[in-house]
Amino acid sequence: MTSWGLAGALEEQQYINQGKDEYNRGNYDAAIYLFNKAVELNPDNEYLYNDLGLCYVALDDSDLAIPEFSKAIELNSDCVEAYYNRGLAYYGQGTSGAPDAISDFTKAIELDPGNVDAYYNRGLAYNKQVRGGEPFTPEHMESYGKARADFDKVLELDPEYALAHAAIGAALYRHDDYENATAEYDIALNSPEWILQKSGGIGLAGVYKSRGRNYKALLDYNESIENYNMAMNYNPVPDGHNIGNYKIVGEWNKAIELYDMRLADPTYKWKYSAYYGKGDCYCQLGLNDEAMEMYDAAEADCKENRPARLYSVYEARGGCYCVCEEYENALDMYNKAADEYAENRPDRLYRIYVKVGDLQLELEDYDEAIVSYNKAIELSETENIYVANAYKGLGIAHKELGENDKAKTALETAISLYEEYGEAGHGKEENIAECQKLIDEL
Repeated sequence: MTSWGLAGALEEQQYINQGKDEYNRGNYDAAIYLFNKAVELNPDNEYLYNDLGLCYVALDDSDLAIPEFSKAIELNSDCVEAYYNRGLAYYGQGTSGAPDAISDFTKAIELDPGNVDAYYNRGLAYNKQVRGGEPFTPEHMESYGKARADFDKVLELDPEYALAHAAIGAALYRHDDYENATAEYDIALNSPEWILQKSGGIGLAGVYKSRGRNYKALLDYNESIENYNMAMNYNPVPDGHNIGNYKIVGEWNKAIELYDMRLADPTYKWKYSAYYGKGDCYCQLGLNDEAMEMYDAAEADCKENRPARLYSVYEARGGCYCVCEEYENALDMYNKAADEYAENRPDRLYRIYVKVGDLQLELEDYDEAIVSYNKAIELSETENIYVANAYKGLGIAHKELGENDKAKTALETAISLYEEYGEAGHGKEENIAECQKLIDEL
């Protein structure tokens, strides 16, 4: 909290002091009440609005925080604390808030060129504009370069600023440079006490999670699991990436344990996803009755709390029916999922038609499979791995029907898409080889 240069009646100062005490105890609503009482006595004190903004930030309410910081800036256009804190509030709004965050951090730096935290957070905001898994545009490259420059400046101002190395690691991760990212995360985690002092257990857990995510990208699932488990020593909240790790290595019971932790967490909102995740694990363990109980629980919770996501529950249950070779039930679930996608996520509708096509291929219903794959291709707004899978399935269906020219065209297109959008270690090489083998057999 920053309440500098305060002057006025003793009663005002008492409200301020009591407000700070409540803030430090985590009683943010009480702090807001006390700071507002001080505002009534001195409405021209910019630092009171800054402190009110910090309370709303602590309550994760950036929409209320931002006007308070703006009022502080209105009263004092050189209030560096308000610019910096408003930048944090904008940053908390996600990608959409990044440009405003950058603007405010830049102003804070202009007013205080040695503000190392402003450089650090501006770098994070630039980094937020670079999204991993997407083709790098000139704009992405510009943001990446600016982020790196800010993190380098942080280390120039304070060589011990360990979080800057973690941030460089995150920038490299988003740039698909996983090996060098690992080295930066290692440097950061050589200073765990510094990170704990700077950002607490949640901050240190975040660095371990980031290194775990990076190891996952390197396909080193055991190291990834180890890092996520280290993170839980400081912030005992299971991460979805680690649940995914356990699924990949086939440790279904470990994944179930983490899902149970999510379900026991009263702050976890989307319990339906944990229910159907457990269902997927039970399905892989051959415990089909338990799996169906979980899908039932997922559907009930989703209908009550997030009905627009029902497609995910139906899709998951359909996948389990496929594992059990109950293909008619699977097709029914996929069709229900398609209806929900059409209503709530039409931009992703094409994905479920790839699965419908795969299922029809399994049932040797090649004509219908061709219809589904073509529908997926037609509905897709961009080329990606799902479209590649659709072309591969389309090629197989045409091959089975003896339509060799159409099969060859589809399979060649699939190879081209796998080469562009496939990820090494995640089926890219295998899919390309399978398509080429099918072409050679024509």
